[in-house]
Amino acid sequence: MKKHYLLTFCLLLVAGRLFSQDSNELKLRVEKGSIQMATDDSQFKFGMGGRVFMDAAGYFDDKTDLGSGSEIRDVRLLMTASLWGKWDAKINIGFDGGAVSLKDVFLQYNINKNSFFRAGHFLEPFGIEQTESSKTIKFMHVSSTVEAFRPGRNLGVSYDRWGNNYYWALGLFGSDVNNTVSNQDEDFGMTSRLVVSPFHKENIMHFGLSGTYRSVNPITTSVENRYYNTSTEKGSVRYRSRAATHIEGRRFIDATVDNAESQFKYGIEMIAATGPVSIQGEVIKAKVNYDSGSSYYSDEYMTNGLYVQMGFLLKGGSYKYNMKSARLAKPSPGSIELLARYNETDLNDDDTEIMGGKQKDISLGCTWYVNHNVLMKLNFTNVDLDENALNGEENFNMIQTRLQFSF
Repeated sequence: MKKHYLLTFCLLLVAGRLFSQDSNELKLRVEKGSIQMATDDSQFKFGMGGRVFMDAAGYFDDKTDLGSGSEIRDVRLLMTASLWGKWDAKINIGFDGGAVSLKDVFLQYNINKNSFFRAGHFLEPFGIEQTESSKTIKFMHVSSTVEAFRPGRNLGVSYDRWGNNYYWALGLFGSDVNNTVSNQDEDFGMTSRLVVSPFHKENIMHFGLSGTYRSVNPITTSVENRYYNTSTEKGSVRYRSRAATHIEGRRFIDATVDNAESQFKYGIEMIAATGPVSIQGEVIKAKVNYDSGSSYYSDEYMTNGLYVQMGFLLKGGSYKYNMKSARLAKPSPGSIELLARYNETDLNDDDTEIMGGKQKDISLGCTWYVNHNVLMKLNFTNVDLDENALNGEENFNMIQTRLQFSF
């Protein structure tokens, strides 16, 4: 329960400060499809929103019997507050699969217009797709590489700063507030992202580097009976990924490193765009230090992955860039975007004989940004798996579609 204390404190701090103020009339407005309320002096702003993703998928030529079908992929409820020009708060709750989970829940102090401190539960600053909202990622599913290696949302604190041509973030994090293990101390990690963008007006160029180090604390297990009482300690790190889809939930590549002591990951990222054409790519490498228990095997598990994707705005003008988030901005309402992506994720390591499988996939997509609130996606993907994947070597295709509503 310790990891919930900081979230509770942040929410009580915001609530206490709010109710201590003199009453002031809130005025309702709609801005870019979102509901906003604000006082005349703009000292207090309040917003609320949500989203619904409705997906369908069909799988073809599959050796493994894959389950074509449909689902409510995600449901979210969102509340935001901006107080006295310095404090921001956000509560984002998800209902994916019918289970309630905390997404972004944090308190933020704005030092100035170009920097802030943040505390709570939020995405670690690592790479492009890891920090991208699911509302604005290009394809229906993040690349297999990012899904396998991303640090995700965790409880922590961070400092973010940006200028005309750079972005930098550094954070210290514990573990995911939605996952608790009663007999394990909390892991801690440090994550940082640095981006340089020499130009991003008419043409866009972006280079970035991210790194994350995390300790791995052991889980203590015990065996007790009338003859003996023993305990063992073992920590593990697991990398795994779906096959570029969510309706079929099985992970086709999956590697677990037992007796792990620590893990380190770094990523190199690039974005380039001119007019209606864009290209984006990331390379991620990971290393796990562990006790192999044998002098015959390496005590470092090494793995990697990459993706590269291209976009073309068939309708909607030119790509724009947001230096505050160090990513491409969402295309304007009415835009139609054509997409292509190649991804390769390799969880095999011959030196350690940990063979988690290798996946290559090619995706084509089309996204129609109907308006600020409605978006439609159509994706085609070919997936190629090696002999170390879930059910051995196979190749299959899929068609997926999404109707997305957010406010």
